[in-house]
Amino acid sequence: MASTTSPIPVATFGKDPKIAEQVREKLLPDIEVVHCALNLSAALAELPALCSGALETTPSSGLGTNTAAETSQRKVPQAIFFGGGFTDDEFEQISAAVHAKNPGVHMIKVQKRDVLAAGSIGPNPDTIAKIYRKKLAALAAA
Repeated sequence: MASTTSPIPVATFGKDPKIAEQVREKLLPDIEVVHCALNLSAALAELPALCSGALETTPSSGLGTNTAAETSQRKVPQAIFFGGGFTDDEFEQISAAVHAKNPGVHMIKVQKRDVLAAGSIGPNPDTIAKIYRKKLAALAAA
């Protein structure tokens, strides 16, 4: 039976474009990565604007469905997924900047220890996607 609900739009912040793209594919069809930031300066410039509804904001990474969508078809993320390689300081900077514009956006981290605890060694896109889904479901249930 096909789902009649729209996918949940999210943005991601991670350092590896290859892993970001693989995780994006694994999150479909229920979670749609609309925007991907690959470095701190891009995240700070793009994510707060996008989360405040500035749909003309395009991903400098070229990754995410908002890249090719017409401005009127772009989506504001409900959550930002943080991948491996970010620091606590980067997380805090991005979270503060986004929450200043839209306090309702959820911040979800997946760190190396989460992946290891799930039984994977190294960045495994399947495992990372499962962890994101689990953390997002826990937020929805709260």
